[in-house]
Amino acid sequence: MPEQRVERVDELPIVMLWLEKMGVRTIINDTWRPHGNWKGLDYGQLAVFFLTYVISSFNHRLCYMENWVEDHQNSLRKISGWEFNPKDATDDRLGIILEELGSDDEQIIQFQEAMGRNVIVAYDLPTEIGRYDTTSCSVFHEANENNKKLLRHGHSKDHRPELLQFKQGLGTLDPAGVPLIAETIAGNVADDTLYLKAWHRLADIMNRQDFLYVADCKAAAIDTRAGIAQNGGRYLFPLPKTGDTPKLLQTMVLQPPSKPEVIYLQDPDGKPRKIGRGFVNSRIVDTNGTAAFEWEERLFVLQSTSYAKSQKKACVKRLGKAEEALLNLKPKKNEAASELHQRAEKILQTHKCQDLISLEVEETVYHQYKNVGRGRPAENSKKRLIETKQSTLHFKRDRVAIKQYLKLAGWRIYVTNATADEMSLEQSVRHYRNEWLVEHGFHRFKNGSLPALPIFIRTPERIKGLMMMLTIALQGLTLIEYVARRNLAEAGETLAGLVPGNPKRSTARPTAERLLAQFSNLHLLITESGKTVSCQLLETLSPLQRLILKLLNVSSEIYELTFSAPKFADSA
Repeated sequence: MPEQRVERVDELPIVMLWLEKMGVRTIINDTWRPHGNWKGLDYGQLAVFFLTYVISSFNHRLCYMENWVEDHQNSLRKISGWEFNPKDATDDRLGIILEELGSDDEQIIQFQEAMGRNVIVAYDLPTEIGRYDTTSCSVFHEANENNKKLLRHGHSKDHRPELLQFKQGLGTLDPAGVPLIAETIAGNVADDTLYLKAWHRLADIMNRQDFLYVADCKAAAIDTRAGIAQNGGRYLFPLPKTGDTPKLLQTMVLQPPSKPEVIYLQDPDGKPRKIGRGFVNSRIVDTNGTAAFEWEERLFVLQSTSYAKSQKKACVKRLGKAEEALLNLKPKKNEAASELHQRAEKILQTHKCQDLISLEVEETVYHQYKNVGRGRPAENSKKRLIETKQSTLHFKRDRVAIKQYLKLAGWRIYVTNATADEMSLEQSVRHYRNEWLVEHGFHRFKNGSLPALPIFIRTPERIKGLMMMLTIALQGLTLIEYVARRNLAEAGETLAGLVPGNPKRSTARPTAERLLAQFSNLHLLITESGKTVSCQLLETLSPLQRLILKLLNVSSEIYELTFSAPKFADSA
């Protein structure tokens, strides 16, 4: 009797075809050479299987990979055309390849440059705007001699300062958010030293220096801006709210050189929406006062309407809480005025109101003579002087300071060396508001479909190798989104049927996860008879599935998986 079983196919053909077009297998094999005793799947093939496993299962744990390959071996053989044994995908072999991929930083850079150039050409990506940002990834590992070069204590963006961490940097392209560079660095490294190096790497991959480089305020160090400007680059950074910037902002907002203009951005339905106002000023920047290198810099002084509203609301709330805490602050017995004032200042610092509420402490000293000794005092009994202090706290709102604070709410200074022809005030707002594209990649690493955390591997080399692999997977997902959205935009259409429970809801910006999820109901019927195994796709592709394939420029022929062949020796 023939034996039959069902094997899930789902989105595997799409993912593997996508990774092949990206050049993952070829570029990995060109960059890393396995040991002469390595048998079975080569590094590139095993990497493609691992990436397919990660994207399809939302899981990076190595120990489950072998069973996944065994459960999908007929589909994988038909799609890839490779001969393999499920034992080629054990966690030991995966650990070896991750360690190889993460051992040499120069090879990682070489690989990312080759991958970046390939995807730019293969998918015709625009290279006018690049972004860079970092995040911290907390781990529960214990510190030891082997991991101390990577896992360190530092400023935790996960709000877990007690845990060791490493940092992950990501450089991406607009408007797709496709990552071109990624670096896994020690958890105690200062971010501001990374941005200029990242700019040079992005420029090398894109083969141009004049792209617009967008990053957060940590990139606004004078040396970073000078390095980019001196090499012919363009940048857009917010100035940090430290040093001379608050004073400069106050002067420019309270005494603007020109009347602020209203800024509008278009809603998804095409209607203009007021989002703020601002004005432009310019200055000559000299790095060290010697005029050895100077350049013209434009300052965009902008106020976000929503940010101003939230800042004002938060200010009123903080003032109320600070005043309530001050009212409940009772002076201790015999407490000096300086001590009470210090406790009150601490409350203002906690609620960030030290410049908005003024304090005054009165100290009254009482003197009283008390008889020395027991019993009823006589006329000439000895007496001692007792001094008692009583402090009283008074506070009031500084109306002038509060009024000025509310005037400055929502304002911020952005700097650029792009000319007026290259970037307008409104364009600067649009460019910086897209900074979330990098954050979206970090979200996928931390809480999304490519979870790096919690991380179970221990050695720094394997952690680096894993993060590099997850970056490739992120490249794949963002490219899927970009291609689908670009084709929808060119056709002036939207796509419906992606949201469970709401099939009529349509979007022009589908996510890769929802596109791939539409293929989760496809199965392969495996029939084994004697020494022959035959496979047949049970379902017929739906109109929505065919439309998604068309949007991705993928032929539906990739799901023609029917075949009959000699039974594999390792089949179940």
